[in-house]
Amino acid sequence: MTGARNLASAVGADHKQRQGHNAYRGYVLAVLTGVTSLNFLDRIFLGLLLQPIKVDLRLSDTQMGFLTGIAFALFYATLGIPISRWADRGNRATIATLAIGLWGLTVMACLFVTNFVQLLLARIAAAVGESGCVPPTYSLVGDYFPKPGERVRALALWNAANPLAVLMGFIGGGWLNQRYGWRMSFFIIGILGVLMAILVKLTIAETPRRLAVTQQSIEPDPGITQTVRDLWRQRSMRYLALGFVLFSTMGLGLTPWYAAFLNRSHRMSTAEVGEWFGLIVGINGIVGMVAGGYIAGRWLDRNEPRQLRLTALMTALLVPSFALFLLLPQQREAMLALVPMVLIFNCFSGPLFALMQRLVPNNRRATALAVVLLLGNLIGQGIGPQVVGVISDALAPSLGADSLRYAMLSMTVTAVGASFFFWRASRTVERDLEDVQST
Repeated sequence: MTGARNLASAVGADHKQRQGHNAYRGYVLAVLTGVTSLNFLDRIFLGLLLQPIKVDLRLSDTQMGFLTGIAFALFYATLGIPISRWADRGNRATIATLAIGLWGLTVMACLFVTNFVQLLLARIAAAVGESGCVPPTYSLVGDYFPKPGERVRALALWNAANPLAVLMGFIGGGWLNQRYGWRMSFFIIGILGVLMAILVKLTIAETPRRLAVTQQSIEPDPGITQTVRDLWRQRSMRYLALGFVLFSTMGLGLTPWYAAFLNRSHRMSTAEVGEWFGLIVGINGIVGMVAGGYIAGRWLDRNEPRQLRLTALMTALLVPSFALFLLLPQQREAMLALVPMVLIFNCFSGPLFALMQRLVPNNRRATALAVVLLLGNLIGQGIGPQVVGVISDALAPSLGADSLRYAMLSMTVTAVGASFFFWRASRTVERDLEDVQST
């Protein structure tokens, strides 16, 4: 009898320990998602407040495209490589703390901006802070949720940081700008970054990463050049990277211009854009992320070819979806067209990022992501907004306010190329996963 009681006590203690561990993992995921949300938040603010900033500082669309594009992306993407290397070997919680804290301080500096050069320097400084947020949080989530199915769902929730930032940024940004102006709006979200940095430092623990440590002790450091070569040689990662770059060119190229488009073509105020666009994109974006993660993690678990074929199909459907949003003449119709567009846009991210983790060794996760993000951000965020701005200025003499509408529409064709490469990856992914598992 005593033995049975001891066994029951041990089982109960083990059950409570697992419950506590799962609760902490959920807390870590929530905090890391919050860090990533803030990482996107000032870009959302800049997109929402693009028109007021342009008018206040007397800037052109080409200048605004430069600020939201290459000026930010060049520093954000290139600094992501050394920081990701650090994240693959150092304390990722500490790196995330330093990055989000630096971001908060630099965004607060927008309070003192009065001209183009000062705003340019503020964007570069923000890029330095933001470059250290994604690689360590992405890698940490992978270690806290090691099983393939739960990792897909966890990374889908982590990727929901983007639509969550849209929800907070457009609604909060419209409200703050209406009351305090765009400078004070940036100052306030900078305070949130500093507070989040303190929370990460005090409550998020690094994981042992036993497998990664074992691999590092056996294998020499391949270096960044060799890592890039290895990623390129693997067909699935090559196709995923090319698809991601084209997808980013469309997604990041259009992101800064949504609010300006609604301001000009539908005569919506900043507050109206914040409320309607924020609610539609934020809520449906989160639903799309969670639904995509659930479908991939539950129904298509360990069926990566079908996951990628679904991703390819959804990506191709973005072209007609964006066309409806941009070309429908009435405000209400255009806003309704956003719903399916946003759902489609967000459903694939969690499975895609989870698959990238499985295609590389544990001690190269952050570096592999940083390389892919380097290409996506330099080309997508660096060139995309600039191209839209240049095309808009070129069309303005003949189309007036509608020039931005057609400049944005021209960018959506890159989704076709992205869909093609995701489909190609679906034909090679099984063999590549087998090769990774056998090494």
